[in-house]
Amino acid sequence: YEPAPGFCEKNPRLGIQGTHGRQCNDTSIGVDGCDLLCCGRGYRTQEITVVERCACTFHWCCEVKCQLCKVTKIIHTCL
Repeated sequence: YEPAPGFCEKNPRLGIQGTHGRQCNDTSIGVDGCDLLCCGRGYRTQEITVVERCACTFHWCCEVKCQLCKVTKIIHTCL
């Protein structure tokens, strides 16, 4: 019997990427939550601005046209 390898730390030999730098969800208690995913190391919170497609409309036939909108998002990243 051999214990399962941990996912927290990087292990290239086993193909484990580790969780440093991964985005997490600060309100989730699941596996995507910052507490579990960051393995107790904590996380950094940033406000970023991204450009996304928005206000998309369908034009007959067969095209979708969208505007580009700047959106401010809060992201959390494992330390």
